[in-house]
Amino acid sequence: MKLILAVTCALMATSFTGRADEPAKPVRKTDFSPTETTHVGGTVVAVTKDAITMGPDKKAVTVYPAHDRLAAGKFQTSVSAGTSYLLTDVKVGDIVWLETVVVNEQTFCISIQISERPGGLVPPGQIVEKGLKTYHAVRNAEIAFRDKGTPVPEHLKPMFPDTLPKE
Repeated sequence: MKLILAVTCALMATSFTGRADEPAKPVRKTDFSPTETTHVGGTVVAVTKDAITMGPDKKAVTVYPAHDRLAAGKFQTSVSAGTSYLLTDVKVGDIVWLETVVVNEQTFCISIQISERPGGLVPPGQIVEKGLKTYHAVRNAEIAFRDKGTPVPEHLKPMFPDTLPKE
């Protein structure tokens, strides 16, 4: 009876955790603090459903696999979704900033921000809150000012608090 009980317990333990001689796989975090992340900028030379390839040109490139949540078409909750884009929003040639994190000695992309789309407009993000300045509208206005001298509309200009003492 004791032998049957011992064998049953051993079988149940391996069915829940895998094989007894295999080490348990570490659970991957889905959200990260700003101190754990790094930012990398560059031009997109290739994009797939689960990775983004960036570089200054097609000869010197780095592939950044998407972290689980980004690869699943979702945002990290630790980043601002108003300025973040999904892999499906990115096109080859876009100038982007990636937020990356190292997990188990592998660098993953957890957030993408499209800074510029040469020959086009920065597209709207996935999340647009009513009544707020949208990231893409501000970026497009800044690019139009830089390239064509078009004045930035008042409602898209940055607001600075009055910090100087009143005389």
